[in-house]
Amino acid sequence: MKLQVKLLMTVFFCITNAYATDNSEFTKLSSIDYPRWVRLPVTVEATSASTVSAQISGRIVELPFDVNDLVPQGAVIVKFSDIEQQAGLQQAKAALAEALSRQTEMEKEWRRAKEIREQGLISKSAFDQATANFDAAKARVAQATASVARANELLEQTSVKAPYSGIVQERFVELGELATPGKPLIRGLSLQHMRVSGQLPQQHVSAVQQADRAQIELSDGQLLNFDNPKLTIAPEARDGGHSFLLRMVLPPDDYMKYSLYPGSWQVLKLQVAMDPVLILPKSAVFWRGEISAVWQKTPEGAVLQPVRIQDVGNNQVQVLSGLDAGTEVITDALAYLSRLSH
Repeated sequence: MKLQVKLLMTVFFCITNAYATDNSEFTKLSSIDYPRWVRLPVTVEATSASTVSAQISGRIVELPFDVNDLVPQGAVIVKFSDIEQQAGLQQAKAALAEALSRQTEMEKEWRRAKEIREQGLISKSAFDQATANFDAAKARVAQATASVARANELLEQTSVKAPYSGIVQERFVELGELATPGKPLIRGLSLQHMRVSGQLPQQHVSAVQQADRAQIELSDGQLLNFDNPKLTIAPEARDGGHSFLLRMVLPPDDYMKYSLYPGSWQVLKLQVAMDPVLILPKSAVFWRGEISAVWQKTPEGAVLQPVRIQDVGNNQVQVLSGLDAGTEVITDALAYLSRLSH
């Protein structure tokens, strides 16, 4: 291996003696503040889980979801037979219609009694009786209205809906069963209320406590950004190790759209500082085997300069050694090499 690297270095430094004279596009290196991150492998956890129970008695006629199914918020997860509730609602509506009709009749009698009373043609007791009849009619309307609302509520309870987006963990009933109030139906967990947890090495504890920005790297390369993350670090280290349990609560959101599920493994990045660094576009780096270099501008032309770099994402690399601020390098190293070969 050492012999191979030595040979590559010999070839490399032979290439650095090739000078160029054309006016290629150069990029000047400058020191910029760049985030310093602590990267941790973490596991996604659900913070909300619940068991949905029956509120009424009824026979189950629909069970659209099974264990491990994804359920959107508001979807019907259990449907009961509603024949009795439909009949109760129709009865309550009929009673309300009757009460409204009676109220209209009593109101007309009360208005007539009021006009005659103002003319002094009926006694006060007769007017009081008309008033009492009108008040009783209004009370019956209020009672009938409440009965309709109650009947509507009972009808709505025949369709049990998911309180949040989530995953069905367990189903306690089957199609055709008779459920009673309080009987558990389905248990599930939320995909809107999540957190991530992982082990934080001891040397990073102090820095991470000051972190004001976090990112989660998804499997497709997408980044989820979180400002002022809610971090909790356990007050004691793990038995047999020197790491602390770290948890970060995620803000409420529908994480199904990010394919972020409980139990999945992700990468958490916590910004702990801003460091002055030299950043280059990846296109400026030229490789010879395991050796990286750039075309550096000199008075005589462009010459290959070996550099040590680190990938920082977004098609950029950080220069760890080999170049100083103010140095100019060719932006597209491969394109420049292609022109040299011709």
